[in-house]
Amino acid sequence: MHVNPHGGLAEGQCTPAEQIPLELFDPKIEASSARPAPLEAEFDDLGARQDRTNYTFQYNPTARRLSSCAIALSYMFMDISAIAVCGIIPILAYLKGDYKVYTLHINAITVGLLTFLALSKVLGLYRTPTILEGRRAVLGLTAALLLTFFALLIAAAATKTTDAYSRVWFFTWIAASIALTVALRAGALSLVNARLSSGACQQSALVVTCGIGSLSTDVLASATHNRIRALGHIKADKLEHVPDLGRFIQKLNPEIVIFDVPWADIEVASARLALLSRYAVEVLLLPRVGGALHPIIDCQQFGTHVFLRTSRAPIRDWDRIYKRLEDLTIAFIALSVTSPLLLLVAAAIKLDSKGPVLFKQRRAGFNGSLIEVWKFRSMYVDATDPDASHQTSKDDMRVTRVGRFIRRNSLDEFPQLYNVIRGEMSIVGPRPHALKTSVDGKPLDTIVEEYAFRHRVKPGITGWAQVNDARGEMVSVDQVKKRVTYDLYYINNWSILLDIKIIVITMFKLARGDGAY
Repeated sequence: MHVNPHGGLAEGQCTPAEQIPLELFDPKIEASSARPAPLEAEFDDLGARQDRTNYTFQYNPTARRLSSCAIALSYMFMDISAIAVCGIIPILAYLKGDYKVYTLHINAITVGLLTFLALSKVLGLYRTPTILEGRRAVLGLTAALLLTFFALLIAAAATKTTDAYSRVWFFTWIAASIALTVALRAGALSLVNARLSSGACQQSALVVTCGIGSLSTDVLASATHNRIRALGHIKADKLEHVPDLGRFIQKLNPEIVIFDVPWADIEVASARLALLSRYAVEVLLLPRVGGALHPIIDCQQFGTHVFLRTSRAPIRDWDRIYKRLEDLTIAFIALSVTSPLLLLVAAAIKLDSKGPVLFKQRRAGFNGSLIEVWKFRSMYVDATDPDASHQTSKDDMRVTRVGRFIRRNSLDEFPQLYNVIRGEMSIVGPRPHALKTSVDGKPLDTIVEEYAFRHRVKPGITGWAQVNDARGEMVSVDQVKKRVTYDLYYINNWSILLDIKIIVITMFKLARGDGAY
């Protein structure tokens, strides 16, 4: 067995547990004076002697653990100091008054700091589980600061003391506080992430793998962004060959114990893990199906029954209400603004060719249910294709003169605002395809396995694929895959801000006349 200069095993080395040198567990013993002797007396309770050949143990020494509480406290001190400094410096630079003027502004700063701390508690700004999530931290910090200054404005207006404070000082304090706290937080996060990348961790774990497991020490570090590292890894060919973990927990002192076991061994593993409740460790069970990790989101308990949640709606609860309000608001505004233009389009269609102004087509909607999508008619009546068995191509002879204009400017899609108001569609979402749309003679859902996942949200008038130029006729399998990839990205990363971004980009593209043919 090889011992590296830091007191651990050489990289990739795996050794039976009874051959582990004592210095790997006790920092008081110098590595230079230790010898790799058997530790049967030290580890007699790890399991029966005849079973020790059926498992191996790999020790992975990590750098000093970073305390999440210490990080949170340092962030809090840094934020408070930055807000105080940004409030005091403008007083000294701009205000020329007596002691009462300075006292008044200092009192306002004190109230602001107390308000910020209270809002930080409500928003969970310094919660240790999310303290290193950069985007959430910066957004939460900015929100807390804006709410703090808004509360100060309300308080000043309620007490009729707004004239007592300098407006230059107040708005300078706002801008400087936001800029400095965000910059300091970004810098601090970079330093902490650098430490994590160099081998430090927030939490240490003991990983136990039965059979051919998928969870290696590198996979665990990568999946948790180096926040959890495996301090030790026990590998056993069968669950019954896993040694008693008590001695390992006592020696390694991990915060988490992870069991990576086949699905068939879940019941036996659960009984085994119940014995670990005597130790102050978090126990995680990672079930494996067919050698792959089972996609379990979380657990839900109803009475004495525990259910494993494997899937959930991407837009749910309040988010569903927010998106519905967004759809109705934008739909009514768009109809109010464009109604004169839409009347002109309807008249032009009627004058250009015989037939109805509107055209409806059956398409797959939310959860695959069939809906009738409304459009301005852009083709001759005798050439319309209700099932889209033949996709519209460039210079398609079926398209009328007015039809080419409204398709090029996407005006033919505006009647779908009616579908939005009815709740069948959204302003933003994956574009619905006609039922018989195919590429190379194959239906779209047979080309890409994840195609049906697009129906987990309502279809939209515009979408992430469309603003990324994945629109129009699909003539290749790669185009289908690209469009589905964009749609799934939108579904998995949905937010009101993403919807607004897509709407703004769509408006710019419409202004440039970047439409379909």
